[in-house]
Amino acid sequence: MEINKDFNLLVGLRIREVREALQMSREQFCEICDISESFLAAVESGKKSITSKTIFKICSGCNISADYLIFGNHAGYQNDMILELLNSLDDASRESAIRILTEFINAIRMKSS
Repeated sequence: MEINKDFNLLVGLRIREVREALQMSREQFCEICDISESFLAAVESGKKSITSKTIFKICSGCNISADYLIFGNHAGYQNDMILELLNSLDDASRESAIRILTEFINAIRMKSS
């Protein structure tokens, strides 16, 4: 029983983290994921459990991995989030963002060597 409660809370917190990282209101997130706002609020607070069908809707709608929502695997989430953010830009902005990221990564590598 406690395991389910803890699991629901963790999944809800991860969903909120995804929504906030995408800078979406609950309304926007729910529209994309085809779920109700009241249900999302209850899931984010850990008060309601989530089905595999709803996890699928969220992952499909936000282009993220279920691995992050269920297990907390940050590597998959971070990669998905970066791709989602880049894909949300127009071509010119995406190219600029990639150049900035490349310079940033090169600077970090230089600092750590």
